[in-house]
Amino acid sequence: MSIFTPTNQIRLTNVAVVRMKRAGKRFEIACYKNKVVGWRSGVEKDLDEVLQTHSVFVNVSKGQVAKKEDLISAFGTDDQTEIFKTSIHGCYFP
Repeated sequence: MSIFTPTNQIRLTNVAVVRMKRAGKRFEIACYKNKVVGWRSGVEKDLDEVLQTHSVFVNVSKGQVAKKEDLISAFGTDDQTEIFKTSIHGCYFP
């Protein structure tokens, strides 16, 4: 008898949630904590090494991805790479 493992679930391990508030809404990014520290100090240059997943969330633990309209109203763009680059510097770890 085999154990069923859902294939559409992404397990986030060793996650550090970077939170930011913009336009009255809260957004979260799933990152590696030590890599974010390196990104902020200029040691880490590759954004793919910093992020666990390329999505902006409303709630990381529940897997709720932010809506496109909310991203445009808060950041002026829905390009998530640009949002990551501007947001990781000024955000905080809970």
